[in-house]
Parts: sequence; structure tokens; C-alpha cells
Amino acid sequence: MKHALLIVDYQYDFVSPRGNLYVPGAEKLSDYIGELISKFKSNNKLVIATKDWHPANHYSFKQWGNHCEQNKIGSTLFFDEKLADHIVLKGIDPMIESYSGFYDEKGGSNGLHEKLQSLDINELTIVGVATDICVANTVSHAVKLGYKVHLDLNGCAGFEQIITL
Repeated sequence: MKHALLIVDYQYDFVSPRGNLYVPGAEKLSDYIGELISKFKSNNKLVIATKDWHPANHYSFKQWGNHCEQNKIGSTLFFDEKLADHIVLKGIDPMIESYSGFYDEKGGSNGLHEKLQSLDINELTIVGVATDICVANTVSHAVKLGYKVHLDLNGCAGFEQIITL
């Protein structure tokens, strides 16, 4: 069973208090996520990241404001991008939103599932932002696709408080 770390949308606009769509407390995850990256890398396991990668006219800006625009500082990962073995870009079509790393809202693939299959990865540890939106959608699709999923809430932040039992 091959295991990878999947970091969802840990980008400047979401993580920095100066970002355009700041998720409260997300910057506090930086050290923890960095430790996870080191742990996975030292065990020869892959690190995969997703990024919102919106064109300047993306329709989601009407609801969320401009965020994660292609080739702007807000779209950069909040860790050294060279540490990611693969980056999945999502939300590229100006008329289609993509909360999940796997599929957009119309069911189109973002290429993540195909990449994981090509690498024989069937187990994921998932961290990132926002827990209640993009992380939740990514986890839901991962489970539906049959991946063994470990949602590490110590590496997640959201707009809404997530209740855990």
C-alpha cells in the first residue's frame, strides 16, 4: 500500500493574514505541515499539493472576492513549492468552481485521481484549508474513490469551527 501526503490549497491568499481570503489561524499550521512534509520525504513517500489557480475573471470572485489568481503571489503555496512532488491545479475554467482536488463542480477531473493511480497510491494523509470547504470535498471524493484516508485535523483550518467527537 503506497501512502502520500496531500496538502489541500495551503496557499498565500488562504494562509497569510494579509491574504485575500484568509482562513483564521491557517498560518499557525505552517510548522506542523512542514514537519509532515519532512516526515513523508524522509520515508520516501510522495507529497502532493492542490492549488486554486483561477484566471482573473473567475466567476467565484463574485462570492469569495478575488483569490488565488494565476501567477500572483496569492496563488503560491505557503511552503517551498519544490517540496511538492506533484501539484494539481484546480479552478482553471473561469465558469467552473472546483472545491475538491479530484473533481470540479461539473464532475470534470482535475487529474489527481489519475496521477495517484499512475503512482499506485491508495492511502492518503490529508491536511490543508479550508477544512469546511476544499478539504471536506477532497476527503469526500477520496473516500468515494476507495482511498484509505487519514484526515489530520492538526494540519487543517477552516472558516467554520469543525466539531469533533
